[in-house]
Amino acid sequence: MKIARPDLRDEVRAARRALWVRWGVAAAGILFLLSLFSAGFFLYAALVVGGLLAAGLAVASASQARLEVTRRVDSAEIELGESVEASVSLRNAKGIPAPWIFWRDQIEPGLDVEGETCAFESLPARAESLLSYRLHSTRRGLFRLGPAVVEASGPFGLVRRFRIDPDVRFVTVFPRTVSLGEGWPLGHRPIHEVPRRRSLFEDPSRFLGVRPYEPGDSLRRIHWRATARSGEIQVKIFEPAVLAGVLLAVEMSTAAYPDLQDEGEKGDPRVEAVITAAASLADFVLAGDQSVALLSNGADAAERYQGDWSGGTFRRLSELDEALAEGGRRRRLTGLRPVEVEAGKGAWQRERLRAALARLTPAPSFSLPELLTLEIPRLRRSLVVMVITPDPTPALGAAVDSLRRSGMEAGILWIRPEAQDGDEGEDQPAVGLPAGVPIWAVRGDADLERLGSARL
Repeated sequence: MKIARPDLRDEVRAARRALWVRWGVAAAGILFLLSLFSAGFFLYAALVVGGLLAAGLAVASASQARLEVTRRVDSAEIELGESVEASVSLRNAKGIPAPWIFWRDQIEPGLDVEGETCAFESLPARAESLLSYRLHSTRRGLFRLGPAVVEASGPFGLVRRFRIDPDVRFVTVFPRTVSLGEGWPLGHRPIHEVPRRRSLFEDPSRFLGVRPYEPGDSLRRIHWRATARSGEIQVKIFEPAVLAGVLLAVEMSTAAYPDLQDEGEKGDPRVEAVITAAASLADFVLAGDQSVALLSNGADAAERYQGDWSGGTFRRLSELDEALAEGGRRRRLTGLRPVEVEAGKGAWQRERLRAALARLTPAPSFSLPELLTLEIPRLRRSLVVMVITPDPTPALGAAVDSLRRSGMEAGILWIRPEAQDGDEGEDQPAVGLPAGVPIWAVRGDADLERLGSARL
């Protein structure tokens, strides 16, 4: 669900419309008076008013010419709770003064501003004015700074000219994380690298030995050196694929968060609890030098800024999207395009995952069980599918059962509301889940911290 956000562009359009309406009413009134009275006084008054309007328009247009806006932001990525310094400067690049200039910068909700973001002043020739402020992050997300609007008026305030500067910046606020596995020795692996309980696949990097050739064996499996030594055709055999990482399947459909319908993204605290759990688990697994991938049915917040954002998307692009991008055409396509980060390790993967989770927002889309069912042919069998959801439905149980029957391991993080005093609640959902599927009920940071000692 998209949240209505005030935009300076809309304010400028409304001001322009109101200005044209006032001019039209004034012109109609003058013509009406001239039609009723043919005396020269009214004609003289009309000429005077027209002259004043023309002079004001000339002054406003000359003042607005060659005004340059420059924006600076110290950091484009910050942690939740941190602050960042920013500034906007307005320079009069022409050789004449620019009187009666009002300019204002736009900061999106979610970033608290400390300092001035608007000013009314007159700029001498070649002079520059600076607005400096500090931005405090109050919630995770992607936030736009700008655009700045510059308004020039005539000496009597009868005429105003507006200019919207196209230069904008974006600040990404990373999600909060909880430390898992404190006190574990260096080298601890969250996802244990052991042969799978049952596997339809073999890992070609884990050579086990050779055996005699059997009809149906691929020629690519023939071990030529062993064949030459033994005189009989020998083929390679490998160990079953092992678990070496996690795929975070994050539920972000608006249907799973009923409180969002009235209050927007901030209406359901479970949204942030799900993001915190995903970010914390990703850090925990990456610290063990294992792979982490992300799959979600939510939306990328960058999609709100199609006209300004040029930093790419975590949405999976289809072949049609790529063809349109190469052809220089831009058109918003519909259909199932999940938010996805491919599996990877290390600090670079951590930054990608944190950026994706910072920008992940609920959206009306397919449910997570439907998405997992569709994605089964594409999922890597070496990754544990960790489902993070506030709503373990029977459909989710069926989807997890399909994953296990296809040879994959799966677990569920059940994000629950904070327990009330004296109410511990149940650790298992009321709906049935396949036997052997581990499920962890997470009500707060303490439950998340205990996951560090669990065998994921």
